[in-house]
Amino acid sequence: MDIAWLEIADSPDVWRRAGFVVDENGRCVIGTVEHRLVGPRSPIGSAGDERSGGLARWGVSGIDPSITEIDGLSTLVVDAPDRRPPPQHPNGVFRIDHLVLRTSSTPRTVTAFAEVGLERRGGRTTTSAGDQVDMTFFWAGEILLELVGPPQPDVGGPECRFGGIAYATDDLDGAVALLGDLSTTPVAAVQAGRRITALTAAAGSSLPIAFMTPHVRSH
Repeated sequence: MDIAWLEIADSPDVWRRAGFVVDENGRCVIGTVEHRLVGPRSPIGSAGDERSGGLARWGVSGIDPSITEIDGLSTLVVDAPDRRPPPQHPNGVFRIDHLVLRTSSTPRTVTAFAEVGLERRGGRTTTSAGDQVDMTFFWAGEILLELVGPPQPDVGGPECRFGGIAYATDDLDGAVALLGDLSTTPVAAVQAGRRITALTAAAGSSLPIAFMTPHVRSH
């Protein structure tokens, strides 16, 4: 499964202020993925989901075209896209580092992912906001999916939902200087040798967004 595009309920101007190049149609190409900024609205999602904003749905290729959701993730199956060369973004972002997904039951979501050809590529248990969570990883083409769930699954709990996105930038300090009070002070990331900053509420995005230094290859 490859990700062709992401539909995000933000206005294009929010992303322009965050240092991204967005065209007149609200399209922002980052790495191999087109971001469609459709403006604030309630996202398409599972029944009873009253959240507004955030990542609404994704367009993917390489799976059964009859699929419209994957454990609650609103999905549109599309033909493999013609990739447009991404622009140089002022914030230095050149690709998605990872896409965060949240679930109430990791086993249930892992099973749903396996049905569309996504195989578990590893995982770990860590602490987030004081709570222990399980993290499970998958590759969707070139995009790393980070599935976050509780150690004790709630099989009857809410379906999987889109969380946030972390982007790799080749100039984190430059991005922070550009963003000013729209970003937090960079700190050490969980991944050794990397640093991370996040957009603040002042940035106006309904989607949690982080910027990271590139992956450090071990020798």
